[in-house]
Formats: sequence, C-alpha cells, structure tokens
Amino acid sequence: MRMSESSVNIEVPNLCYCSKFRTLRTSRTPSNLGHRFFGCKVPKENGGYGYFRWIDPKPSISVHQYPEVESSLMIKCKDGENSCDRLKQKLKDVEQERDTLCEKLKDSEEKLIALRQKLKKVKLERECAKLKLNRLVLFLLIVLTVKWFFNMV
Repeated sequence: MRMSESSVNIEVPNLCYCSKFRTLRTSRTPSNLGHRFFGCKVPKENGGYGYFRWIDPKPSISVHQYPEVESSLMIKCKDGENSCDRLKQKLKDVEQERDTLCEKLKDSEEKLIALRQKLKKVKLERECAKLKLNRLVLFLLIVLTVKWFFNMV
C-alpha cells in the first residue's frame, strides 16, 4: 500500500545525535512558509549537529502567487511568534520561581539541620542534669544511711 502525497510521515526518533530532543518547527521563510520540519534543539553554531528533516510535503502552490494568502500566513506566523514569546517568558518566570523556591528550600534545610543539632545538645544537657541530680540523691541517701547506721550503734 502506497502512502498518498498529502500524508505525513513523522516516525523520527526523539533525540538528535547530540542527545538533545528534536523539536517540531514550522518554517517562516517566504520560500517554505508553513512547511514543518524536525530540527536539533542546539544550533550547529553552538555545537549541535544541525539535524534537519522536512516532515510535510513541500506545497505545490507558491504563496507568492496569492498575496492575500501570504499576508494571512504571515499574520498567523507573527501570532505564533507572539504566543511563543509569551510562553518563553512564562517558562523563564517559572524557572526563576523554581530557583527561588530551591534557595528557600536549601535555607530551610540548613535551618532544620541547625535546629536538630541544637535539640541534640539540649537533650544531652538535660541528661547530664538528670545524672547529676541522681548522683546527688544517691549521695544524700548514702549519707543518711551511714548517719542512721552510726546512730543505731
């Protein structure tokens, strides 16, 4: 069974050769406007492998033949860019909040460790005080017993 021209084959592994996830993108260049492709997340200039693969068949009609379509597609692309920019900003905000919460967690863990050490010290001091009191009581009992014994004799 043959696949039709309009079907899309996106059976592509999720990872690029550089072990970064490939992302599905849409071309915004005038010659390939709206044409979808997979590309490496890391640009070749930044050490990526520059993985690239079209997943849509190339449109047979050029959008340049229909300026109103081109204009409409450009508006949609710009809307997509704005949405993408907003999402990127939200991601940055969430990452910043995560970092702040991680710092607070680290501070709280350090305070907890200090409190546990203080509690351990207080428990040791309390045990020492009990031992001293027990020694004193024992000493007094011995003195009283000796005194009672000599009074009896």
